[in-house]
Amino acid sequence: MQRVTAADILKVVPITRKTLWLWQKKYKFFPDPMKEAHPGGKGIVGYYPAWVEERCKKVYALQKKGYTISMIKEHLDREEEEKSVRKILIVDDEKKFTQLLKKFFEKNGFVAQVAYDGLDAGLKAAQFMPSIIILDIALPGINGMEVCRNLKSNPRTSNIKIITISGDLRHSEKVIRDAGADIYFTKPVDFDDLLRVCDEFVSNPELV
Repeated sequence: MQRVTAADILKVVPITRKTLWLWQKKYKFFPDPMKEAHPGGKGIVGYYPAWVEERCKKVYALQKKGYTISMIKEHLDREEEEKSVRKILIVDDEKKFTQLLKKFFEKNGFVAQVAYDGLDAGLKAAQFMPSIIILDIALPGINGMEVCRNLKSNPRTSNIKIITISGDLRHSEKVIRDAGADIYFTKPVDFDDLLRVCDEFVSNPELV
């Protein structure tokens, strides 16, 4: 996991250590650093998660625009809420395809995770709680049809939108929808079409 120190942050954000301390301790814009012994034996060093650097850049930019502390908090809270809605789980045993799709959705503002089989899909759906699952029908072990039925029959995961994709034409769209899928795409699938549907689901959760 990538990490940064206070010194790293102050190199790229023109603030003082006191300001950084206020943002951390008083305003809770990010967590306290994890303290560890200096690798060179020179005392103790505090390490922040790498995202703290971007958070500091954002807070500084908002202050430059005239945002008050309460306005910044509201802005950051709204961003976190939007991120929680824009969570997507991509399930496909074609690893190269899955990673390409993951990177594509992350570039378009989604928080994405992947699974490569039906069992892992069910576990990650329960833990990650995505708003949307892109699910391949032809999975090893528990296939996509069974994953759909399991997710839709579980009250905890029944509201997750499921977009099924498949290059196997043995199952009709009706059969796949009856298993619980909200939308069905055949492979090869256009990434922009998937993104459009996912954006619509996020902006209008009642859409089917």
